[in-house]
Amino acid sequence: MTDRLIWPILAIYAAFAAAKPLLAETALEAFVPAFSILLAVLFVLFHAPRQIGWKNLAVFFALTFLISWSYESLSIATGFPFGNYHYSDILGPKLGTVPLLIMPAYFSVCYISWQIARTLTEGLTPKQSHGWPVVLVASFVMVMWDLSMDPARATVRQAWIWHDGGAYFGVPFVNFAGWFLCVATIFAAFAIWLHRNQATGVVQPDKTAQAQSLGLYAALFAEFVAYIAYGPTIGTVTDAVGQVWNLRDIYQSLGLVSIFTMGFVIVMTILALQRKTEN
Repeated sequence: MTDRLIWPILAIYAAFAAAKPLLAETALEAFVPAFSILLAVLFVLFHAPRQIGWKNLAVFFALTFLISWSYESLSIATGFPFGNYHYSDILGPKLGTVPLLIMPAYFSVCYISWQIARTLTEGLTPKQSHGWPVVLVASFVMVMWDLSMDPARATVRQAWIWHDGGAYFGVPFVNFAGWFLCVATIFAAFAIWLHRNQATGVVQPDKTAQAQSLGLYAALFAEFVAYIAYGPTIGTVTDAVGQVWNLRDIYQSLGLVSIFTMGFVIVMTILALQRKTEN
């Protein structure tokens, strides 16, 4: 029954992601963040209970919410670990200085990154199936998404503002190191929880469940490819330190980055699923 709901959610998300360039500068653009996050969270709520159980899902959500909110709040206050920035009002109500939408976004993409990492490390021994290899791979998979989207969300849309600018289209290098630290902490904390509870409730995902996780990651990827195809080709944007960036350069560069990071993960996961079929 849930598969009948998951696949349509994926199809809607992919179509919506591919349509994002067409929604830019329209009245509907204001609803894009909330709708994107809602669909991703809905996917997790249908997908995760059969894979890790409601108890583990609740723990994963709590860890993701607390750790991401703490790191974000700390960085806004001190500059560590992401750098100096603040959120504008675009993303809506805040918990302290962090928009409430941010933590569910971490939660949904962290979940699919963890599931993809499990697929890519499936040949490891059962003892390692929830340990440091998954933590490490999932962290890279997650940061690849941020590499592909941060300048568009920050420099272009100004959902958050980098006070000191940065060489990566207005985003500082330290942001991505901070992201890796943040998500690695989330995955490590969850791995510790699973180890202490002997991974009770966690099943080895079948090919369909793995393909569904990959589907959501691919839907995220579709946005960046769409901007290559029919994103802005003229215009500039100025960051907080006065650096002027060309919109076409930003979107086409992010598309290129996504193809050779997220795209690589997608290809490797497809190959892993193919090997699983052959075996």
